[in-house]
Amino acid sequence: MRRRTVIAGLALAGWPCIAGAQTQAHVAALWPFTESDDEGRALAEAFDAALRDQGHPDQPVDHRWGGADPERTRILATELVAARPPVIFAYLNAQLSAVATATRTIPIVFVGASDPVGFGYVESLQRPGGNITGFTLYEAPLGGKWVAALKEAVPSIRRVTLLSNPSTEIRGKNLYAEPFRSTAAALGIEPTVVKVEKTADIDPVIADLARQGHGGLIVAPGTFSEANGDRIVALTTRNAIPTVFAIRRFAYRGGLMSYGPDPTEAVRRAAAYVGRILRGENPATLPVQAPTKFDFIVNLKSARGMGVDISSALLAQADEIVE
Repeated sequence: MRRRTVIAGLALAGWPCIAGAQTQAHVAALWPFTESDDEGRALAEAFDAALRDQGHPDQPVDHRWGGADPERTRILATELVAARPPVIFAYLNAQLSAVATATRTIPIVFVGASDPVGFGYVESLQRPGGNITGFTLYEAPLGGKWVAALKEAVPSIRRVTLLSNPSTEIRGKNLYAEPFRSTAAALGIEPTVVKVEKTADIDPVIADLARQGHGGLIVAPGTFSEANGDRIVALTTRNAIPTVFAIRRFAYRGGLMSYGPDPTEAVRRAAAYVGRILRGENPATLPVQAPTKFDFIVNLKSARGMGVDISSALLAQADEIVE
């Protein structure tokens, strides 16, 4: 059921006009899903539909599926760049990094790259200044909001682990760690940041939380989380570990809660940028944009299964409740 929503230029001279002769060249898209993944296919379809709505009904799109495999993602990025598409779309940090490393001339529109200035992808959010622009999904302060939501849902919680992975790090530091730690300390919770790089790393983290008791988990977004979210849902449900996901679909699939943006909306907005670039606009002048809203989703069925009594006050704040 639906509840309230939390509100969170012209082409430059000399930039090549891509309309006309190149219109039928394939736009390239690189995704962190396998080709059979329902979420990935739905996002790809949303991208295609939005591009048609932008006045490009016949524009072909070459969708490539790298999954969570860094080497496959790198190879696909190299192949896409070699094909010289008019625009490349990249979903999440790992995919953007792969294509950005391979070209500094082909326009790139991203969704989900965290802190694009800090990573060096753009000069500034307002004027990216190069061949890259796009839409962020997650920002550092969310690290504190996830902890606060977990504490309000489970007041008895004493410790919380932030599950980190390389795609959420800048120069070896997790993007969300500082607000995560400071908010946890203010709430009297012991914070821990654990880096996981492969699927086998997940089990001991959750087993440790279950063994200690009174613990919760926060799953930071990224390619790793996209690929392993269902496994994390299964393990945390089995061990009754209250968990907050950044990626909303895992609340629908059994996770206790999620707080984050709607990626479908961001993908549609990115398709609008792709359409503008196809008509000759320069990505250097298209500002990087943040989400327009964040949704708080509570899975009440999972809460009951874990023995978590979600307060009516917290439920009143939810945008959606999964019964």
